[in-house]
Amino acid sequence: MSYPGLPDQQNTQSSTVKPGVAIGILVAVIALVAFCVTGFAAPGFLLRESAGISLPVPSSSPATTSSPTSSPSTTTVSRTTRPRVTVTVRPAPQPPEKGVQVVTDFLAKIAGSDRAGAIALACEAQKRFMDDKIDSLLPLGSRVEITRAGGTAKFVLADVAGVVKGRSARGTVIADRTEDGGFCITTFSIREAR
Repeated sequence: MSYPGLPDQQNTQSSTVKPGVAIGILVAVIALVAFCVTGFAAPGFLLRESAGISLPVPSSSPATTSSPTSSPSTTTVSRTTRPRVTVTVRPAPQPPEKGVQVVTDFLAKIAGSDRAGAIALACEAQKRFMDDKIDSLLPLGSRVEITRAGGTAKFVLADVAGVVKGRSARGTVIADRTEDGGFCITTFSIREAR
């Protein structure tokens, strides 16, 4: 029955599928196919353990192998050997004596309150900073000595320890090789020992 002025409601639904529903169905089908492929074929996590391929477990015990002979009781035992690793220990390179001597001389100039002599041992690019560094980190009169030195042909890194401003201190002093083959003080860092 239809009423005048109202549209006929029996034929209002169309027979086409909406795009959102079509995409949802497509995604569900793709997900189902992917689940089946990964569950049964590729990794096979849905299969029982016996259906999968089992890999041999490495053993640390000697392996026993049968030799193909006519006698069934003959077996041979072979041992697996591990490769030997040879470690070559190189002695630490000795720091150049000239570099160590420059650090020793620098510390002696500081201990002897010879500011000009200590600054003269600094590299040219560092001389302008040495005056302030000496005042703040290693004041004149400090008694510091080398405890260990290392380095290469191009630099010396010296660990130092002693007394600075009446307190126990430690740190490092670095000397670099100059173009003429000598050494100069590049930088140093001294802090209170704990």
